[in-house]
Amino acid sequence: MFDQFTYFVYLSLLFFVLILTFKASRLNTISSNKIHPTNTSKLSLYHFLALFAISFVVGFRNEVGVDWLGYKDIFYDISANIATYEVEYGYFLINKYVAVLGGSSSIMFFIIALISWYFIFLSVPNRLLPLTIFFLFADEMFFWSMNGVRQFVAICIFLYSIRFIITRSLLNYFIFISIAILFHNSAIILLPLYFVPFQKLYNQRFWFIAIIISTFFSNVPLIISGLQNILMLIVPQVNLLSGYIGFIDRGQYVAEEISIGLGFLFRFISSIFIIYFSIEVVKRYPKTKIYFVLFFISSVIFNLSYMVKPIGRVNIYFTVIHSVVLALITYQLWASRKHQIVSIIVVLLYFILFLSTIYNSSNLCNPYNFSF
Repeated sequence: MFDQFTYFVYLSLLFFVLILTFKASRLNTISSNKIHPTNTSKLSLYHFLALFAISFVVGFRNEVGVDWLGYKDIFYDISANIATYEVEYGYFLINKYVAVLGGSSSIMFFIIALISWYFIFLSVPNRLLPLTIFFLFADEMFFWSMNGVRQFVAICIFLYSIRFIITRSLLNYFIFISIAILFHNSAIILLPLYFVPFQKLYNQRFWFIAIIISTFFSNVPLIISGLQNILMLIVPQVNLLSGYIGFIDRGQYVAEEISIGLGFLFRFISSIFIIYFSIEVVKRYPKTKIYFVLFFISSVIFNLSYMVKPIGRVNIYFTVIHSVVLALITYQLWASRKHQIVSIIVVLLYFILFLSTIYNSSNLCNPYNFSF
C-alpha cells in the first residue's frame, strides 16, 4: 500500500539519521585502522540526536508492528499489577518504573528503543555506523524491531558484546549476555559462542559450498521434522527456552504461508556477494572474521529452516549481522576506488528494497500513525 505520510516518516527518519551519523563520523581523525570492530569512539551530540529521532518514531507509533497491541496490553497489565503474561525481569522493570512515574506505553516504547539503538550505535566504528544503519533499515531489521520488541534489545546487546569475544574478555561477555537474557530468555544460547574459534572457521570456499548445498535442502520435510525432534530434546533441558515448546503446542512450528520467491533469491545472491567480497575486508581487518562467520552460519541455518518458526526466532541473533557485513564490504569497495560503482549499485538495490518493504507493510509498518 502506498501511503504518502508513511513514506514521508520513514524516508525522513532514514535520511536525517544518516546525515547526523555521517557528520559525527567526520569529527574524529581518520586512523589507518578506522573500521576495526572494537575501535569505536564516544558518542557525540549528533549521535544522540539520531538516537532520539529513531526512538521517537519507534516509541510514539500507533498500531504499527504485529505485536504492538500485545505489548501495549502487557504494559497496562503490569501497571495494574495483573499477571496475564510473564515477561523477562529487565523488560518488566522498565515497564513498571515507567508506569509508576506516570508514563504511557509510548514512553515505554521510546525507552526500550533508546536502549536498543544505543547499543547498536556502540557496536560499530563511527565510520561504519551510517552504512550499518542504512542496511538495518533497508534489510527490514528496523521494521522487525517494532515487532520483536524484547528480543531486539537482546539482539542489540549481543551485537555490542561481540567485541568481548574479539578481545577475549570472558567476564565482560558473560555480563552483557546476562543482561540480554533479562530482556529475552533465548539469549542464553549466546553464552557458548565465546568458546567458538571463529578466527579458524573463516574459509571462503567452504562457506560458499555450504551455502550452495543448503539451498538444495530448503523446506525438506525430513530436515523440518528432524529439527523438531532436536528441539523437543534440548528445550526441556533449558528452562529459559521452555517458551519455544509453545510453537509446537500451538501448531505454529511451521510457517506454512512462507514460499520461495524473489525475496529468497535476492537473499541468496546477497549471501554469495558477501562471500565473494569478504576476503577483501578480512585481508585488511582480520578480526572481522567473526562477523562473516556468524553471517555464513545464519545463512546456512536460514536456508535449511526458514519454514521453522522457533529456529527463525533464534537465528535472528545472527541475521542482524547481515547489515554489519554489508556495511563492511560496501565501505571497503568504496575505499578501494576500483569497485566504487559496485558499492553504489548495492546501496541503490537495498534502497529499492527499503521502498518495497514499506509498500508491502513489512511487520505491519504501513500505514504509520503517531500515537498523539
